[in-house]
Amino acid sequence: MSLKYARKSQVMLFTLLSAIKACNVLFVAYMLKVMLNIASSGKGDYMRLVGFAALTAGGQLLFMCSNFLYETTKMNIIRSVNMALKSANLRYLVDQNTLDTKDGLSFMTNDLKQIETNRVTAQLDIIYQSLTFAGSLLFAFYNSWEMTLVFIVATIAPAIVQMLTSRIITKKAKVWTEKNAIYTQYVSDTLNGAQSARLYNVRSNVVTRAIGAAQGMEDALRNMTLTQAWALELIYSSAELFCFIIPCTIGGILMMRGRLAVGTLVMMVDLAINFITPVVTLFNEFNQVKSTVPMWQRTQKALNYVQQADIYEVGGFNGMIIKNLAYVTRHSKRQIFKDVNITVKPGEKILLMAPSGWGKTTLLRLMLGIYKPSQGKIMINGEDVTGNWYKAHNFYSYVNQKPFMFNDTLRFNVTLGRKVSEDQLLMACHEAGLDSLIAENGLDYQVGENGNNLSGGQIQRVEIARALLSGRPILLADEATSALDPRLSLEIHETLLGNPKIAVVEVAHKITDIEKAMFDQIIVLDKVKDKNAAEREILQATK
Repeated sequence: MSLKYARKSQVMLFTLLSAIKACNVLFVAYMLKVMLNIASSGKGDYMRLVGFAALTAGGQLLFMCSNFLYETTKMNIIRSVNMALKSANLRYLVDQNTLDTKDGLSFMTNDLKQIETNRVTAQLDIIYQSLTFAGSLLFAFYNSWEMTLVFIVATIAPAIVQMLTSRIITKKAKVWTEKNAIYTQYVSDTLNGAQSARLYNVRSNVVTRAIGAAQGMEDALRNMTLTQAWALELIYSSAELFCFIIPCTIGGILMMRGRLAVGTLVMMVDLAINFITPVVTLFNEFNQVKSTVPMWQRTQKALNYVQQADIYEVGGFNGMIIKNLAYVTRHSKRQIFKDVNITVKPGEKILLMAPSGWGKTTLLRLMLGIYKPSQGKIMINGEDVTGNWYKAHNFYSYVNQKPFMFNDTLRFNVTLGRKVSEDQLLMACHEAGLDSLIAENGLDYQVGENGNNLSGGQIQRVEIARALLSGRPILLADEATSALDPRLSLEIHETLLGNPKIAVVEVAHKITDIEKAMFDQIIVLDKVKDKNAAEREILQATK
């Protein structure tokens, strides 16, 4: 149940306020009975009738105040549960190595909103409607057990309808979830690929593709919503026939036989409406909850996920040894490379060269512990960290070809929210060559979405500042300068390779001779014609 992720005190207060709100129904029904009996008594007791009317009005004002508090508590619970679900899912998604950004975005927006509307809110309504049903039923039974039994038997009909429609709604909801994820992905593709579409005059093709996905999503949403609406209509229709018309007819017969007072009959009808309507509503709310089952099953993984601590004390760095490393892909079982041997000493600068497609990025991911090799070991400080992300990744910082920039300040993009002193931050920025940018704009400069307010070189320097600020002993650079012009590439390499505090392992397929001369060791990795084999050629170069 989703409500367990709210504070217990909030749920208890909501339950109490729901009970008070349910009593409002009983209060009105009872006062209606008393007033009608006074009016039909023939005594002309006007003052007594007016007195009860005033008492009813005063009671309604008190219930109204309680209902204000009821709605406030309900919204607070929804907010609390939403925050718990969003926090858990964000932590879970960030920790996944095979993160599908588009799918994750769709889940965090559309799916969680469906859970809020059709699960959290529905479960809160179930509490209130259940109390209303129980209270009205007991009060009705106290006043006329015969009529109450008639109404109870009558509720079987909408119950049968609910059971028949529940499974259909669940299936429709699953289809909608799948179609909505596809639609979100296609819209993202359309916007990200707009420039290419304009360039090659295929805008209509790309838009048509997205419109097709939108049509599929809207059709699935229509089918799910329409099924829910049809189910509700069937429930209401069966309730009106079996729970209102037939019981009222029986009540009229009892009244004509003198076994039921007019005030009691009207009260019973009012109570019946207020314990039959909750039943119908409960069936509908259960259908709403059913419609979120696929989404809820997915979010359960995040709620049950236990996040490991990020910090693993690495101490010093005495060196890394990669021995006889090989990697075979999981799905195609194709061997990418084998017999890779590399030794990295503290502060050493190593260049790994191979053509595109060799598997250089895969090799770096093996070092980080994201992937596990088919054979071989990775040793750091004499300890085996092969395939162990928890232990391995804390030794590394990383510079990408296209670093990600948060739409935030320069300060945040360097620190990533870590608490560091101003001196530490400025020193890292200085070593990364960001002095002029900071002097001109300051650390609170907004870099824009995807770093649009920065140049390519500045983005790379921000990534380097992140790496240096982490204080990790090995910096991995993945084609870090391949997208830059030769001048900027040389400047970045001078920054990276001129720092004696860190070891650098860079992978590249194209680099100038001047830049090559900056490395202590160059390892050339290449493929042979046999697709299942690889060889390596090691060339040593010293400064």
